[in-house]
Amino acid sequence: MIKWRRVAGLVLGGALLGSASVALAQDTSPNIIPSDVTELRELNLELVGQVQNSAPGVSPATSIQYGYISYLRGLPIFRGEPPSESTALATFYTDTTTTQVVNDGPLRIIDRKGTLTIYYDSAPDGNFANPDSFRDGKSVLVAELHQQVIVDTATSAFTAQNLNTITSTSNLEGSSGALQLGKTGDRFRTIISGHLNAPPGPPSAFMVGYAYSISG
Repeated sequence: MIKWRRVAGLVLGGALLGSASVALAQDTSPNIIPSDVTELRELNLELVGQVQNSAPGVSPATSIQYGYISYLRGLPIFRGEPPSESTALATFYTDTTTTQVVNDGPLRIIDRKGTLTIYYDSAPDGNFANPDSFRDGKSVLVAELHQQVIVDTATSAFTAQNLNTITSTSNLEGSSGALQLGKTGDRFRTIISGHLNAPPGPPSAFMVGYAYSISG
């Protein structure tokens, strides 16, 4: 189970357990982070991003997926307005390699393996024209992942599912203390919807999705 593990007082993000017993500070200013939350459990986030695949014929085939976290239930995650890649405090960067491609009529099934990293940047500057701008903050979570992508070659729409296993985490330091996002061995799933770009990039595709904790 993914947890924002409370070391002292500062809370950056997470999701409530659907229980009224956990209270959030009422100040919703985009620059205020609640500091009096006992514990937030169950990772529940939404993301917005883009994809850049290696050129056709390049071996091994690779894919990077990058962008920002657009929602963490009940907590501010943007520094200023409007909510966008340039104001997002939390970003992600996924680096994958294709392991298998299977075709079934108009469907193409792509399996990949790789690494997901979530970053925290107190001075956000994300820019989709520069994928590296989404990994210039502090790494707060690293996870190994298996990804399955299903592409409808007739419509260019696709869905994807990532199974993520955390391999390392780092504390977030703040004026009220430190937090840790999850722990080694925790698992969570990412569900993605997207559309291939035409002409094929950059980027190769556009994507949105959400993630949630799993157990077992």
